[in-house]
Amino acid sequence: GLEGKLLHPSLVHALRDPQRAGLNEDYSFPARRRPYRHQLEAWQALIQGQPPRSVLVTSGTGSGKTECFLIPILNDLAVELEQRQNAPLTGVRALLLYPLNALIKSQKDRLVAWSEPFDGGIRFCLYNGDTPETPVRNEWQCEVADRRTLRANPPPLLVTNATMLEYLLVRNEDRPIIEQSQGQLRWIVIDEAHTYVGSQAAELTLLLRRVLHTFGCHPGDVRFIATSATLGDASAASRQHLAEFLADVAGVSVDRVRVIEGQREIPALPESLLDSNRPRPALETLHARSPQERFLTLASDGRMSELRARLVTQPSLLSQLAEILNGRADAPARRETLQWLDLCT
Repeated sequence: GLEGKLLHPSLVHALRDPQRAGLNEDYSFPARRRPYRHQLEAWQALIQGQPPRSVLVTSGTGSGKTECFLIPILNDLAVELEQRQNAPLTGVRALLLYPLNALIKSQKDRLVAWSEPFDGGIRFCLYNGDTPETPVRNEWQCEVADRRTLRANPPPLLVTNATMLEYLLVRNEDRPIIEQSQGQLRWIVIDEAHTYVGSQAAELTLLLRRVLHTFGCHPGDVRFIATSATLGDASAASRQHLAEFLADVAGVSVDRVRVIEGQREIPALPESLLDSNRPRPALETLHARSPQERFLTLASDGRMSELRARLVTQPSLLSQLAEILNGRADAPARRETLQWLDLCT
């Protein structure tokens, strides 16, 4: 339902059918799949928001924070590609900053899956200390895999870290990247923003101000996106602190920063089952039953529902869970508790 309204049709096609890039369905976004609420909110803020807004996305690990910013960026590039009648885009439009090389490399499959369907129109480069100087054999049209090509024909998506970005600003050989990107930079992503504290945060702020100046951009024209894992205390003060950090980095007032929070939604168990409070049968008996029968049986047991209520709100020690289930926490009780937890999944 988002095609043509919020998302460009060619991007929707790329998301729906990444197999064209020879990749499996890990990165397929079928037409009927609904995005998470925090993802949709981020897309609306970043695609429709005028003037450009900066967005802080805070959500748990594995909850799809990357999609919050990558899909609006690819959408923006797809729109520009159509306006340029599919002439491949040259010059950096989006800087994606990751604190670790492992995180940079982890993005490759997803970027290939969603960029390759554009037949070389939208390209990316993973630029870190391991990027080779001279061209290497590369099976993807969308990937710039070496520094020589990066300098000769910079792609719109540059995925790097703060150290490499610092080098890029001062090295003569990287000058062509900046010259071909003048006035085009309009997205800066700071992943894992909570890792920048104290002097690191100050250094990053100054670095990004130099980036805007060197790339010939005005802060108000660039969308800054910061992602952060759910904060320990998840307090309003913590969120405000991160929002102020992003506003500082972006050089805008804090009211131009939108904080989007993703939270797990835990379905409530049916009251009728909770009230019945029937003790569960033996493990072996339940193993033989269908998943539906197992659910009804486990949800009717008071101790199992207490176990679930505890685990969906906070981590617990195995010994504490064994106490709830068995009234004791010795080694056999802990082993049995693990078996019950396996069955509950």
